[in-house]
Amino acid sequence: MLSLGKIGAAPDAGRYYVRQVASGAEDYYAGVGEAPGEWTGSGSEDLGLRGQVPEDGVTRLLAAQHPATGKQLRTELKPGSVAGFDLCFKAPKSVGLVFGIAEEDVSAQVRDGHEAAVREALGYLEREACIVRRGKGGAVQLRGRGFVAAAFRHRTSRAGDPLLHTHVVVANQAQGPDGRWTALFGRAIYAHAKTAGYVYQAALREELSDRLGVRWQPVRSGTADIEGVSRSAVEAFSRRRAEILATMDERGEHTARAAQVAALDTRRTKPHDVDHRSLREEWRERARACGIRERDIPALLHREPAPLLTPADIESEIRRLLGPEGLTAQASSFDRRDVVRAFAEHARAGAASQDVERRAELLLARPEIAGLDDGRWTTHELLETEKRLLDAASRTTDRCDAASPAETTERAIRDRPTLSDEQVDAVRQITSGPGSVQVLRAPAGTGKTFALDAARDAWEQAGVPVLGCALSARAACELRDQAALPTTTIARLRLALDGSARLQPGSVLIVDEAGMVGTRDLAALTDAALQANGRIVLVGDDRQLPEIDAGGAFRALAEQGPTSELHEVRRQSEPWDRDALAQLRNGKVEDFVRAYLEHDRVVLAPTAPGARDALVQDWWTDREEHGGSSLMLANRRSDVADLNARARQHLRAAGQLGPDALTTEDRAFAVGDRVITTHNDRRLGVHNGQAGQLERADRTGVLIRLDDHSELKLPAHYAHEVEFPRFGGQG
Repeated sequence: MLSLGKIGAAPDAGRYYVRQVASGAEDYYAGVGEAPGEWTGSGSEDLGLRGQVPEDGVTRLLAAQHPATGKQLRTELKPGSVAGFDLCFKAPKSVGLVFGIAEEDVSAQVRDGHEAAVREALGYLEREACIVRRGKGGAVQLRGRGFVAAAFRHRTSRAGDPLLHTHVVVANQAQGPDGRWTALFGRAIYAHAKTAGYVYQAALREELSDRLGVRWQPVRSGTADIEGVSRSAVEAFSRRRAEILATMDERGEHTARAAQVAALDTRRTKPHDVDHRSLREEWRERARACGIRERDIPALLHREPAPLLTPADIESEIRRLLGPEGLTAQASSFDRRDVVRAFAEHARAGAASQDVERRAELLLARPEIAGLDDGRWTTHELLETEKRLLDAASRTTDRCDAASPAETTERAIRDRPTLSDEQVDAVRQITSGPGSVQVLRAPAGTGKTFALDAARDAWEQAGVPVLGCALSARAACELRDQAALPTTTIARLRLALDGSARLQPGSVLIVDEAGMVGTRDLAALTDAALQANGRIVLVGDDRQLPEIDAGGAFRALAEQGPTSELHEVRRQSEPWDRDALAQLRNGKVEDFVRAYLEHDRVVLAPTAPGARDALVQDWWTDREEHGGSSLMLANRRSDVADLNARARQHLRAAGQLGPDALTTEDRAFAVGDRVITTHNDRRLGVHNGQAGQLERADRTGVLIRLDDHSELKLPAHYAHEVEFPRFGGQG
């Protein structure tokens, strides 16, 4: 991976890197201190900088001076301004572990492979992100001639674990095409940093595959560990990461920025007189406790090489990336960086940056992609899917056997005298309006399900079958209970439609939370409704959560019209509450939070565990005193697990949860637990998102009473093979 930070201008800028360096080669090979810095980057070569970095070289570098002569290269830097950038390239933990405990010859090969990979990644950054700023406010950007940089290789983390990494200190200046030195355009470096990290990891895998014959576990998020090094061993040598995560959990903060703050707050002074020979012995002892001994290392090396990627393999990957499951699976468009990362990740055995980029260019030259105005691309397949969907919505004269006669609709409306004027208009439009595609834009709390209940009544009186669907099982159940219609999940419906199932002729399909549904799903469901000469009603809010898959179609449909809209918030009785939620919907989060604080609607706690305690207690009180169905929501799996554990303590103490009857790799299940399936399995009749209560669990299998009152029987192996989170949202 690659982490990136700014270095502020100061008299002691760069001192950290120099402090780590051993006083000489003898000290370094004796295990004391780190290797001297080395000049790197094509800008350094242009200045005649080669070999080791002298002690004052980094100080001059970060003062915008010539590192060798001290000549000022550009305007003297003011204190606090950006003097440079620290690019930290870190090898995967398994690589660091092998580097730390293997014999010297193997460690040297790992080190050399790492350094070669750093050069590859820095070369990519130079080609893509060495850009200088000119003019007032840096409004003009020009191609730079190359980075002036110094690379400092380190062997340990601050927690004393083996961590092979290199800090590349890049000066915040470069020569433009005219030879004049000016500041770098830092945004370009940040924009390409993630991709450079993928390039480094792919190059490292290739280097170590060639040098040592290692094989690699599957690549995830650009990185892979060495095959044969267990996850438990990796975690045992990740004490620094554990410190940071523990601090973040304590604070209840889990953003990238929170990780940076936690890293700084837990940063200890890194001893630069460490005896690495002693450390190596300590590492070997800890590795033995994890089941890895020095004599096991050769078994990780010189293995049968993974098959090289052939032109046919590359072509197959290009086709996959251009398909529905590729670059546009969860985003409507992509840029060159996305393509480079995809091919870097595809190369499990590794690949040089030039090979990765060449494959990216092959894809970008394909006729299946279309250029957009903002320098991005999309696929003709997705564009055609969007066009087909919009065209279907614009046709108001197509045959539709799912319309309700006006008098039937009016009868359903009269039976519900509390319908508002806008709800009445919406019911009339979606039941009797022209066209097969109807759109209802309805923010949360505006009474959409009450309006849908009236529409369902009108359709049923007219003899029109109605089916509802939603992304989540819970949303589908709420639609079923509140609008009194049969429902299913979109995943389950798509699975059936992709097989032999078809919608009933002349039926209505209601898609709830359509603003979160991807374009391809919306198009497939619309196609199914049209083939049945039926009607599809898309209900949602395009200003709520973004689509999980590539999307934006619901907003386009709503803007194209005809669209029914509900504006009046009916769920919140207090005017201030309605106003606050409107601010939240419009993106004014600060105004929303301020209003809730002023009305004592926010529970504060000094620590994250304290907040979770208060949350669980409120949930339990509502459940016991009011029979409530309140939800506890969390956005991290670790928080969900913690809330589950606390909730189970209450349930078990109240006798509502039996003893643990089934244990999987990382959790136990008891009769009374609520569970949700997370995979489809057509053979067992299992669909992703089915939720219910565990009624029986033993070695033979499990019985779940689903929320739709049906039973789901599963063999024991399913619970062991598939994760069963007890609650995505506890309630």
